[in-house]
Amino acid sequence: MHKYCNQCLYSTKHPFGLSVYESGCSGCSTHQEKNEINWQKRYQELQEIVQTVKNKTKGYDCVVPVTGDAEDYFVLSKVLELGLSPLVVAVNDYFKNDIGWHNLHQLITNFDVDSVIFNPDIRVYKDLVRTSLRKFDHILLPFLSLHTSFPVHIAYERKIPLIIWGQHQAIEQSGKFSHYDKVEMSKWSRKEHDLFETDIDTLIGNGAQVNTRDLNYYQYPDIAKLSRRGIKGLYLSNYFRWDPLVQNKKMLVHGFRPERNQSSFDVYERAGNSVYYQFHDLLKYKRVGYRKIRDHLVREIRHGRITRDEASAIESQYNQSQVNIRGFFNWLDVSQSGYEWFKLHRLNDVKNLICETDVEKKNIILPEKLTFLVEQAYCSINEFIYFGKGI
Repeated sequence: MHKYCNQCLYSTKHPFGLSVYESGCSGCSTHQEKNEINWQKRYQELQEIVQTVKNKTKGYDCVVPVTGDAEDYFVLSKVLELGLSPLVVAVNDYFKNDIGWHNLHQLITNFDVDSVIFNPDIRVYKDLVRTSLRKFDHILLPFLSLHTSFPVHIAYERKIPLIIWGQHQAIEQSGKFSHYDKVEMSKWSRKEHDLFETDIDTLIGNGAQVNTRDLNYYQYPDIAKLSRRGIKGLYLSNYFRWDPLVQNKKMLVHGFRPERNQSSFDVYERAGNSVYYQFHDLLKYKRVGYRKIRDHLVREIRHGRITRDEASAIESQYNQSQVNIRGFFNWLDVSQSGYEWFKLHRLNDVKNLICETDVEKKNIILPEKLTFLVEQAYCSINEFIYFGKGI
């Protein structure tokens, strides 16, 4: 039987692995490190790393992988503050709505940076999504494979020595590592945490009509080659006191557009994604037993903006939120009969959370400290916009 933390809402069932003690859990204790670390000294350490890199390069100093999230705005603002010359790299997940495309384009134009946007072959991509859904109840694994490998390929191909990411999820959520470890990007961590112990090889075969030569960018580059070129990836959450809600609200001045959703109060994370708080959130609940709202509430408990009891009550309300998943199956070119079969045989346990019409946005009362941070948001008009369709 899994044990629950008495400080936050997580249990030992967390997909990243989490230890529970009498005084709390590994995630809560790791979060406390933020109150102990000398962040000014950490920033100076980062400046020293940056200066070493700048002394070795004449072109781009770093690659910054982005999706268009508010977190990407924050990361890029810090990269430019450090005096680096970044190349922004994005992968088209084909799930963006009008807000998502606005945020990605605004990021590039507002900060006036060079960019590479990769549009994967849509036929191959959809085939991988079908297989991922069928085998793992997950629709984002193909995108996550590309998002965590394509920027590394670009860094290798263009001899760019540094890749700068935002937060390390396993540290921020479950305390899998300590901030004192200063964990860097690795092939193992990518598979263990970003891809949930899968890799692209598990998404081919069993009906997927994919040629292996189409999968190069889905696969992580050879570690020995990366080492020879001195390429490494850093997580800024090891060098700044990471507080997503506060950081993300500040990005509104740069033109970031937050999006209201029916599954969480967080209007910044994955704003502009047509599936993240819809079908993806439903599948997360099926796989691990809780929805994205718990991750957000745990984060806010640890930052002291909400109590555990308040969080539990809010989660109960959001857990009843229904989602309309038909748009995803239309995108995947699934027939009506196929859609009905999947609901009956694969989603029967969560059928009460499936809605066939537009979902009514819940009016959930939040503590004042949260309301102030998330009061401004927009609603999308067009879903699944195919700019840059891959061929």
